[in-house]
Amino acid sequence: MSEEKFVIGICKQFDDGSQQHFMRLLNGYGVEFKEFENPVDVSKSLLEGNIDLAGLSGLSAFNLGFSGTSSISGLEISTFLPRREPTLIMVSKDKINHLPRNGKIFADSELIRRQLKRFRPDFKLLGKTDLDLNELDLSSIVEKLDELHENNTIDGYVLERSEWNIFKNKGRRHTLGMQIEQDESKYRFIPPPLRGFSLLISRLGFPKNIFEDLNDEQSMISFNIESKLFLELEKNDLLGLNVSIRKISTIARSLNEEGGLISDIIFEKLINLEKKDELTNSIQMVEIILETLNENGKKTFSLEKKYLPNDDEFRILRILVEEWNNIIELTT
Repeated sequence: MSEEKFVIGICKQFDDGSQQHFMRLLNGYGVEFKEFENPVDVSKSLLEGNIDLAGLSGLSAFNLGFSGTSSISGLEISTFLPRREPTLIMVSKDKINHLPRNGKIFADSELIRRQLKRFRPDFKLLGKTDLDLNELDLSSIVEKLDELHENNTIDGYVLERSEWNIFKNKGRRHTLGMQIEQDESKYRFIPPPLRGFSLLISRLGFPKNIFEDLNDEQSMISFNIESKLFLELEKNDLLGLNVSIRKISTIARSLNEEGGLISDIIFEKLINLEKKDELTNSIQMVEIILETLNENGKKTFSLEKKYLPNDDEFRILRILVEEWNNIIELTT
C-alpha cells in the first residue's frame, strides 16, 4: 500500500513564482500538488477539507485577508518558507545608466516607471497599452517583450525577479537593486510590497511541526511587518516597501559607504547588551524602507527605520506610520 500524501493546493496561473518554490523545497516531504484556477478556489477547498494545505504567494494570501494582524476564519499561516529575492530585473543589452538617450523602456508598474524617471529622466516609459499587450497573458507578454527587445523596438523592459525566473531565466539582465551602488547614481529601486513570499496555509489545528524545518523566522517577521504597513497605508499601489533582517555590521558598513549619519545611533543601542564586542557582527536588526515618488520622478519621499527584534515593535510601527503620513501631508 502506498503511503498517503499531503495534498497541497496551488494556483494554476502564475502566483509570484511561489508554485515552483513549493515544489522545489517540499520535494521529498511526501506531498502532492493540486492546481486551482485562483487563490479563492484554493482557500475554499482548504476550508471544505478537500486538501490539506494551501500554497500561496504572500500577495495572494494578503488579498484573501491574511496579514500580521488578520486571517480568514478557520485558517492560519502554518509555514513561512524562506523569502525569495524581491528585487526587480531590467532586461537590456547594457546597464541602465549606459542605455541610449531617450531609450524606450517597458515597465508595467507606475511605481517602477516613476523610479526609472528618477534615474533617467530622458527615458520614454511604456506600458501595456502602448505596446498592445493588454489582452495577453504574462507568458505571452514576456515573449513579445523579448521579441521587441531583440529587434530594437524597445531598449529594455523591467520584470519582477520572480517573472524573470519563470518566464525568461536566460539572456542578459541587470538587477535594479535596493542598495546604493558606489559607482552608480545615488538612486535605488525599492520594490512593491509583499513580493517573494511563499506561505503554507492550513486549517486551525494542523500540526505545524511537520514542516518545522522549513519555517523561516526572518520571512515571518518581514511578511507580518510589510502586510501591517501595507494595510495601514491603505494598499497604496505607488508605495515601494521592503522589510528585511540584516546584520548590524552589514547595515553599519552600508551606512558608512553611503554617507549615512545614523550608524552611531545603531551602535549606541548595543551599549546595554551583554558581550557587546562579541555580538556586534552577529546581532540582526529589522530594516524597513518606504518610498514613493511624484509623477515625474523628480521628488522622492522616503523613510527608513531600523530596530532590534526585541524592541517595542508596536510603538515603532505606530511612530513610523505617523511620520510617513506627516511627510506625505507636508509635501502634497
